[in-house]
Amino acid sequence: MKENKVSMDQESVKVIIFIILSYIVPLVGIGFSLYILTHSNMKNYSGWIKPLALLSLVIQILTILSAIIGVITFVTI
Repeated sequence: MKENKVSMDQESVKVIIFIILSYIVPLVGIGFSLYILTHSNMKNYSGWIKPLALLSLVIQILTILSAIIGVITFVTI
């Protein structure tokens, strides 16, 4: 029982750190958010972890697309 609680505590800390990193680290944040979406099996946090990971994924993709559009616009003008 105690080992299961320690495992859940470690998993919750890992998921929280990955959520923070998915917002902070550009490009690699996509990997963190995809990892959270595919591997988070925590029932206590599923209500707020998955929407945050999805929001992070959308923000990262929009940022990358904006940068690509900006570079293409700068190069062609």
